[in-house]
Amino acid sequence: ACVLPPPFQALELVSKPKPYYEVGEEITYKCKAGYDQLLGFLTIATCEPNHTWVPISDDACIRRKCTYLGGPKNGRVEYPNSSHVWGAQVHFICSDGFYLIGKPIVHCVLKGEYPEWDGKIPQCEKILCSPPPKIKDGKYTFSDIEVFEYMEAVTYSCDKIPGGEELSLVGQSELYCAGNGVWSSSPPECKVVRCPFPEVENGKQLSGFGKKFSYKATVVFECIQGFYMNGSNTVVCSSASTWDPPLPTCLKGYPNPTEGLFDDEFAKWIIVLIVLISLVGVAIIFLWLYRYFQRRKKGKADIRAQYNTYQKRSTTPAEQR
Repeated sequence: ACVLPPPFQALELVSKPKPYYEVGEEITYKCKAGYDQLLGFLTIATCEPNHTWVPISDDACIRRKCTYLGGPKNGRVEYPNSSHVWGAQVHFICSDGFYLIGKPIVHCVLKGEYPEWDGKIPQCEKILCSPPPKIKDGKYTFSDIEVFEYMEAVTYSCDKIPGGEELSLVGQSELYCAGNGVWSSSPPECKVVRCPFPEVENGKQLSGFGKKFSYKATVVFECIQGFYMNGSNTVVCSSASTWDPPLPTCLKGYPNPTEGLFDDEFAKWIIVLIVLISLVGVAIIFLWLYRYFQRRKKGKADIRAQYNTYQKRSTTPAEQR
């Protein structure tokens, strides 16, 4: 006998299943709801003498599709799975300068025998902004415009107060329409910012000189010889009229107690070593030159002696005759 074949995702039995089947018995399958049958594929299985069923598979059925959805005006549609069968989804995206009204993602779901989309195609509306906020003691450009389109920008500036302190613009000076009714950031603020004179004991200023220090003024310091810096050498005047980070201090000595001593002693020993190496080098050169000339002198003397001996030998027989 054959036992019932395993269940399928797309197929189901037409008749009620039995515990076992005799050899030669047949079972008939059909496609489940939401599937269509393909021609050429078996949906009938027979119990073979070896107690197996003629092979069948889910390939006989394919999922039904939802209607194809196009992109909205001033936007586009994307199919992540490159399909619109039930179980799939579509994404709607608006072009730059437009925002989405509706569901950005719609799913193809099965409702009864046939699939349907669970939402409609959204709309892409133009991004517009109302005028940006006004600020005290300041203004912005294009203040006569009532409606701003996407990425249109305004620039803030502070008013000049006759005979008064100079106002500093704290915050972003330029704002642009970033979304529907949404500006890129909060408006800036016009306020008097004055940081105290940046004086560091046992230190000196390298840059950022001035009599008054307003917002974002930057000063760079260094310590005089024999002192080391504790803190940052660069400070900036913040909106709170304080230096950020706080002014550094110049402490006497070196960050490492042995650093100064090491530097001085090391330099002295380096100089001594260089002098000794130079003296030894000069001595070696003189010694080499001395030996060279001694050998040369000795060589000339030997040649002269040999020559004299040769002369004596060559003249002796003639003298005897």
